Amino acid sequence: MIVVGMGWRKVALPEHALELVARSLHRLGAGTPDYIAVPDFKNTDDLPHAVARMWGAGVLWVSRAQLQQMQASCPTGSATVMGHVGVASVAEACALAGAGAGTRLCLPRQVFCGVTCAVAEGD
Repeated sequence: MIVVGMGWRKVALPEHALELVARSLHRLGAGTPDYIAVPDFKNTDDLPHAVARMWGAGVLWVSRAQLQQMQASCPTGSATVMGHVGVASVAEACALAGAGAGTRLCLPRQVFCGVTCAVAEGD
Protein backbone atom coordinates (compact mmCIF):
# COMPACT_ATOMS: atom_id res chain seq x y z
CA MET A 1 0.00 0.00 0.00
CA ILE A 2 1.34 3.43 -0.98
CA VAL A 3 0.31 6.42 1.11
CA VAL A 4 1.09 10.05 0.33
CA GLY A 5 1.10 12.22 3.43
CA MET A 6 0.40 15.89 2.90
CA GLY A 7 0.47 19.21 4.68
CA TRP A 8 -0.26 22.64 3.22
CA ARG A 9 -0.57 26.31 3.99
CA LYS A 10 -3.94 28.06 3.72
CA VAL A 11 -2.86 29.78 0.49
CA ALA A 12 -1.76 26.54 -1.24
CA LEU A 13 -3.43 25.74 -4.54
CA PRO A 14 -4.70 22.29 -5.54
CA GLU A 15 -2.72 22.40 -8.80
CA HIS A 16 0.51 22.84 -6.82
CA ALA A 17 -0.41 19.90 -4.59
CA LEU A 18 -1.16 17.76 -7.63
CA GLU A 19 2.16 18.70 -9.22
CA LEU A 20 4.12 17.93 -6.07
CA VAL A 21 2.46 14.54 -5.59
CA ALA A 22 3.05 13.65 -9.26
CA ARG A 23 6.71 14.65 -9.04
CA SER A 24 7.19 12.73 -5.81
CA LEU A 25 5.62 9.54 -7.12
CA HIS A 26 7.57 9.83 -10.38
CA ARG A 27 10.80 10.26 -8.42
CA LEU A 28 10.09 6.96 -6.69
CA GLY A 29 8.93 5.21 -9.83
CA ALA A 30 5.70 4.55 -7.93
CA GLY A 31 2.26 4.25 -9.44
CA THR A 32 -1.03 5.43 -8.06
CA PRO A 33 -1.23 5.95 -4.30
CA ASP A 34 -3.84 4.03 -2.36
CA TYR A 35 -4.46 6.91 0.03
CA ILE A 36 -3.77 10.57 0.62
CA ALA A 37 -3.26 10.96 4.38
CA VAL A 38 -3.84 14.39 5.86
CA PRO A 39 -4.22 15.99 9.30
CA ASP A 40 -7.77 15.95 10.59
CA PHE A 41 -7.46 19.51 11.87
CA LYS A 42 -7.71 20.58 8.20
CA ASN A 43 -10.92 18.65 7.58
CA THR A 44 -12.77 21.68 6.20
CA ASP A 45 -10.32 22.14 3.32
CA ASP A 46 -11.12 20.65 -0.10
CA LEU A 47 -7.47 20.38 -1.22
CA PRO A 48 -6.95 16.75 -0.11
CA HIS A 49 -10.20 15.69 -1.79
CA ALA A 50 -9.08 17.29 -5.07
CA VAL A 51 -5.75 15.45 -4.92
CA ALA A 52 -7.39 12.14 -4.00
CA ARG A 53 -9.94 12.45 -6.85
CA MET A 54 -7.14 13.08 -9.35
CA TRP A 55 -5.38 9.87 -8.30
CA GLY A 56 -8.47 7.78 -7.61
CA ALA A 57 -7.24 7.42 -4.03
CA GLY A 58 -9.03 7.53 -0.71
CA VAL A 59 -8.52 10.23 1.91
CA LEU A 60 -7.30 9.22 5.38
CA TRP A 61 -7.74 11.74 8.18
CA VAL A 62 -4.91 11.49 10.71
CA SER A 63 -5.56 12.65 14.27
CA ARG A 64 -3.24 14.95 16.20
CA ALA A 65 -2.52 12.04 18.59
CA GLN A 66 -1.42 9.87 15.64
CA LEU A 67 0.76 12.72 14.33
CA GLN A 68 2.42 13.03 17.74
CA GLN A 69 3.03 9.27 17.93
CA MET A 70 4.87 9.32 14.58
CA GLN A 71 7.19 12.28 15.29
CA ALA A 72 10.14 10.15 16.45
CA SER A 73 10.07 8.31 13.10
CA CYS A 74 10.11 11.49 11.00
CA PRO A 75 13.54 12.44 9.63
CA THR A 76 12.65 16.10 9.05
CA GLY A 77 10.80 18.73 11.00
CA SER A 78 10.03 22.41 11.03
CA ALA A 79 10.12 24.74 14.02
CA THR A 80 7.62 26.98 12.21
CA VAL A 81 5.16 24.11 11.77
CA MET A 82 5.72 23.11 15.40
CA GLY A 83 4.75 26.62 16.46
CA HIS A 84 1.60 26.60 14.34
CA VAL A 85 0.21 23.09 14.80
CA GLY A 86 2.10 21.51 17.71
CA VAL A 87 4.06 18.90 15.74
CA ALA A 88 7.26 19.41 13.76
CA SER A 89 6.40 17.06 10.89
CA VAL A 90 2.98 16.78 9.26
CA ALA A 91 3.49 15.19 5.83
CA GLU A 92 5.87 12.46 6.99
CA ALA A 93 3.79 11.69 10.08
CA CYS A 94 0.62 11.49 7.99
CA ALA A 95 2.27 9.14 5.49
CA LEU A 96 3.63 6.87 8.22
CA ALA A 97 0.41 6.82 10.25
CA GLY A 98 -1.67 6.22 7.14
CA ALA A 99 0.43 3.31 5.90
CA GLY A 100 0.02 1.44 9.19
CA ALA A 101 1.83 -1.77 10.11
CA GLY A 102 5.16 -2.47 8.47
CA THR A 103 5.49 1.15 7.38
CA ARG A 104 8.61 2.50 5.75
CA LEU A 105 9.13 6.06 4.61
CA CYS A 106 10.09 5.89 0.91
CA LEU A 107 10.41 9.63 0.34
CA PRO A 108 10.87 12.24 3.08
CA ARG A 109 9.18 15.63 3.04
CA GLN A 110 9.16 17.42 -0.29
CA VAL A 111 8.12 21.09 -0.50
CA PHE A 112 6.53 23.08 -3.34
CA CYS A 113 4.54 26.33 -3.25
CA GLY A 114 3.20 25.93 0.29
CA VAL A 115 2.52 22.19 0.02
CA THR A 116 4.50 19.37 1.60
CA CYS A 117 4.25 15.69 0.86
CA ALA A 118 6.01 12.49 1.85
CA VAL A 119 5.48 8.93 0.67
CA ALA A 120 5.31 5.78 2.80
CA GLU A 121 4.71 2.16 1.99
CA GLY A 122 3.00 -0.27 4.32
CA ASP A 123 1.74 -3.83 4.37
